[in-house]
Amino acid sequence: MFETDRTDILISALREYLRDAAHSDEVKQEIADAYYDDNITFEELKDLVGHEEAANFRLLKEQLTDEFVDEVAEELADS
Repeated sequence: MFETDRTDILISALREYLRDAAHSDEVKQEIADAYYDDNITFEELKDLVGHEEAANFRLLKEQLTDEFVDEVAEELADS
């Protein structure tokens, strides 16, 4: 009737639901964990939690890399 695929409507509805649910700290942490584990892309993360929150998660993910942790550990050991 509206010349819109049902799948597109369902995906849009799910994204909207998840965006609303993303305000819950528990859900937000699950979404972040999925991003940290590379189960979702940055673009998907951004769609779910918004650009600013996604940018924060991306920064934290970069800081959690083994190289960063090793570098900080060496700095702390040297001081």
